[in-house]
Amino acid sequence: MKITDINTTEKSKKKIQSIAKLNNLDFDLVYSIFCFNWNYDGIEGKWVTDLEEDAVSQQRYEFIKEKLKLSDEKLDKTQVINEIENKLTTINKTALTDNFIVGATQKNYCLVSEYASYHYLANATREKLNTLEWKSADLILEDVVEKLFMKLFRGGSVDRYDLEYLYVDLTINLPYQNQILKHENWTKEFIKKVDDRREKLKLSDLIIILKEFCKGDKNFLRTILEALSYSDTLKVENHSVKDIFIPDFRNKLSSHFNSNEWTYPLRFWNR
Repeated sequence: MKITDINTTEKSKKKIQSIAKLNNLDFDLVYSIFCFNWNYDGIEGKWVTDLEEDAVSQQRYEFIKEKLKLSDEKLDKTQVINEIENKLTTINKTALTDNFIVGATQKNYCLVSEYASYHYLANATREKLNTLEWKSADLILEDVVEKLFMKLFRGGSVDRYDLEYLYVDLTINLPYQNQILKHENWTKEFIKKVDDRREKLKLSDLIIILKEFCKGDKNFLRTILEALSYSDTLKVENHSVKDIFIPDFRNKLSSHFNSNEWTYPLRFWNR
């Protein structure tokens, strides 16, 4: 299939325009990223497979590279770990939190994901980062575009254990179109409402309470809740994340089967 045959309908373009707007990004950039990964044409969306490599697809890659100011350098696992480690020590945590507060209210998966990934890697060391999944021989532009799609499409909710995703999420500066204005911090009021009824709440109840503060479908709201659990803002009894490397507990499962659709530590909310 040629890339010019993907996301051609008005329905598809309107859907991608909406995603671009929610994430405060240029439509052409988001459209190009989606066309390499997801096709909204037809009744339901589907993954892009068997994409032909031609002059137009190469031009699209070049456009993405220029918009994001990427180089042609291929990165191996060691280089990626170095980049992540450096980012974790230099990131502006105040701005990160402020952007999350805004992004969560506007269904901006990108801003939520950046906050989640940073806190997911709390207490990281070089040795710990080396235990995360690495699927690439070398990280190349095509991999970066795929991970950017995952960031826009689902906020890294099931991709965060991958070094490739974490690298893209934390180190590639997306060209947000407008200044991200501060929003009143709703998290304290949210946590108070949770704590007032904590013993009676199920995971589904957390989503209902969160709807009072944030927009989005249940998948987006769940991603927000998981991010709050990584940052130790939303605490899970007997599963403190304060002094642990959260990915070490990725395979620790709850006895409540359905809860395991959530990530650690929230899957242990239902005792």
